[in-house]
Amino acid sequence: MLSHIRMKMLLIVIPVLCVIIMLSYNASVKTAKRLVDQETSERISAEKEIQKNVIEKNMNYAAEISRVLAVFAGNGYKEHSSDYYIQILEPIVRDNQFILGAGIWYEPYAYDQSQKYMGPYVYRDGDQIIPTFEYSNSDYDYFSQDYYALAKKTNKIVWTDMYYDQTSNLYMITCSQPVIDGNGKFIGCVTVDVGLSSMQKFISDYISSHDGTTYIINREGTYLAAESEATVKAKGSVYDSDNQTYLAAVSEIISNDDGSTSYIRNKKEISLYYKTLNDLGWKIVFEIPESSINQPIHQLSNTFIWIFGLSLLFMSLTVFILTDRIIDRPVKAILREIRDIGERCFDQEVSSDLVKRSDEFGLIGKSLDEMKQQLKQSNEKLEHSLKENVDSQKQLILQNQILTERETQMYHSLKYAHSLMEAIPDTVFVISKDGVFLDCIGDLDHLFFKREQFIGKSISDVMPHRIAAKGRELINQVFLTGENQKIEYEWTSARITEYHELRIVKWFDDKAIAIARNITDTHNYIKEIEEISYHDHVTGLYNRRYFDQKARELNRAENYPISVIFSDLNGLKMVNDSFGHEYGDYMLKRFAEILADSGKNGELISRVGGDEFAIILRRTEKGETDLYIRELKEKCAGETINGIELSVSFGYHIITDSGMSIQNAVKLAEDEMYQNKLYEANSRRSKTLDIILNTLHEKNPREEQHSQRVAEICETMARQMGMPDSDINKIKAAGLLHDIGKIGIQEKVLNKPGILTEDEFQEIRKHSEIGYRILNTSPNMSEIAEIVLCHHERWDGKGYPKGRSKTSIPLFARIITIADAYDAMTSDRSYRKALSASYAKDELIRGAGKQFDPELVDFFVNHVMGLN
Repeated sequence: MLSHIRMKMLLIVIPVLCVIIMLSYNASVKTAKRLVDQETSERISAEKEIQKNVIEKNMNYAAEISRVLAVFAGNGYKEHSSDYYIQILEPIVRDNQFILGAGIWYEPYAYDQSQKYMGPYVYRDGDQIIPTFEYSNSDYDYFSQDYYALAKKTNKIVWTDMYYDQTSNLYMITCSQPVIDGNGKFIGCVTVDVGLSSMQKFISDYISSHDGTTYIINREGTYLAAESEATVKAKGSVYDSDNQTYLAAVSEIISNDDGSTSYIRNKKEISLYYKTLNDLGWKIVFEIPESSINQPIHQLSNTFIWIFGLSLLFMSLTVFILTDRIIDRPVKAILREIRDIGERCFDQEVSSDLVKRSDEFGLIGKSLDEMKQQLKQSNEKLEHSLKENVDSQKQLILQNQILTERETQMYHSLKYAHSLMEAIPDTVFVISKDGVFLDCIGDLDHLFFKREQFIGKSISDVMPHRIAAKGRELINQVFLTGENQKIEYEWTSARITEYHELRIVKWFDDKAIAIARNITDTHNYIKEIEEISYHDHVTGLYNRRYFDQKARELNRAENYPISVIFSDLNGLKMVNDSFGHEYGDYMLKRFAEILADSGKNGELISRVGGDEFAIILRRTEKGETDLYIRELKEKCAGETINGIELSVSFGYHIITDSGMSIQNAVKLAEDEMYQNKLYEANSRRSKTLDIILNTLHEKNPREEQHSQRVAEICETMARQMGMPDSDINKIKAAGLLHDIGKIGIQEKVLNKPGILTEDEFQEIRKHSEIGYRILNTSPNMSEIAEIVLCHHERWDGKGYPKGRSKTSIPLFARIITIADAYDAMTSDRSYRKALSASYAKDELIRGAGKQFDPELVDFFVNHVMGLN
């Protein structure tokens, strides 16, 4: 048996240990993996930030130098000698180690069109500063170089991609600034060559200190810096690879600013970590084999396997040793003692080793020892008594036990019954077979009489006749059938009405127990639930559930003809979106009040949907129904909510016999209502939109003027772009309505003179979606609704509410964005005065390609601004 116990312990302990160790192993591996990935990512991010800061610092300084040189060259290019230019350029190159060269390149017509001018150019060769300045017809054509062509085309500062200069064996980039003469004419450009020696050192250092490789690419995937200088010189591309998994990873790198990905090379996983270095879109990419990253994890796994095996072996040995010392020995001793007791060997004492133990086995040993002693004494007494009078003693003992048990049972039964009656929250009456109150136990606080007023009296003497008669009837049934009886009754005293439940059970042959319980709270709660389940919580009218139930009961011959009327509130959704749900609820309540005051006898009025109501009129002909609906419409026409007329559409159908069900009549009435609704819809929606706009303009008069100016700007721009009249009218309407959603913004936020808080700004942002919902309720406004929804989207995708970008934003919305921004800058606002047109122009140009469509900004600045 003990060997089985030992095996069971092993079968329990070893699996548990295995589970714990495996869970610990899994958690350790995941933690190690996460820490390794985190450390790798953080190290790469830190190294990237260092390079980014160095590059951007040098680029910013070079840009400032080129700007100053461009201004100097444009103002006095014919007034200074070549030596003067050299004196300007030499200290710039000499004093800035990161600048490898600087020069000024002119168009031929600036000096002599018969010669190709090569500039004044100063460059660094080792420790020497070498100046050049000459007119020649050299084969070097700087007109075709990126730095010159881009500066001339864009007429603004440009940067070339990083490239490898074979003359200096260095990585560099060139900053080119256009030179403009006093008449605003392009006459050349200034170039500043910036060396990236720190980047070159970073690439070589990183390659030598890791198992992977590092390289830098531009937006097109061309290598700008890499381990292989030959690849950079040849302007190799990452897309030259035949590895499809690598090409997929490269596409992800080009598309995103930073992150990590992986690909498979020679059946091994290679991790790629990438970051964007600057605004030119350069990406620095780190390739590290996954095996190099996870090498510590593999070492951890091997160590863990050894620990796991040793732990299992140690635990198995421990179980065997402990079961022998802690369980085997005391259990064997206990079994010997039990065997002795079974064989009636009471003289031999329990083993002292077992009794002296301080654990549970020691307690068992002591109990066995005491049991042996008691059994020994009892055995001796029993044998002595049996010898004197065995038969007599047995009889007396038996009778005594029977009497004792009965008395005990009776005592406990009575005590239990009394305690139970005292504990329950009910009142227990003991009543005779003749209906006389004998006793009262339990909750006496809620009795309508004092105890002495009813004990010893008949039910008829104490309780009202109706209740007393029913009580006597139930008591008779209890004694006649022996079955329990129950009654619920209402008791009114001192203007207080209570509800009680009375249960009567037979107790002995001449008594009964009546248990009374106050169920007033339960009764009232059930009534309240029934009331809620059949009424609409907003209007107080009956709900759909009650209507369906009651309508079937009304469909009887004595009620024919039955008029089934179906109605729908027009514009409820627009009111909710424009003014808030509290106004929509008020509209529902007001219409419900009108229906409730209609004064038609036998009517059933219910709210059966969000904005739908159903009415049933009994014994009502067609003419009466038409008059009833006409009167309702007249009452509704006199009601307005925030200036919007309470408009309701009706339809009805009359049931004349049992062949038509209420459900079918409701469906026919609903179909007629929707036909009527279609005839009235367009004019009503147009009128509602006018009211909403007027309300908005009353809240903020500036909005009306702003919307009109935006509409005029949009109309002018559309005409200049050659759009047809239909499109011109459409964009003008969209301009007028583009801020209609601000009707749903709190007036204190809309007119706040100071800077908005974050929460207030988020509320303002909702106006484009609110405007969309308001306009989209009208089918012929759906296209304008889409324009209004998108008029705060940005060209770079950072706008709201959908984050659309570029041409996924409707053209009209992109035009309104420019017109809206221009008018906002050039008109007075609640928090500042109007800004100048020139300032607004510069801001639009600065935002081109970011907030605004760059082509539309260019068209607006050159063809529209002068017209408004």
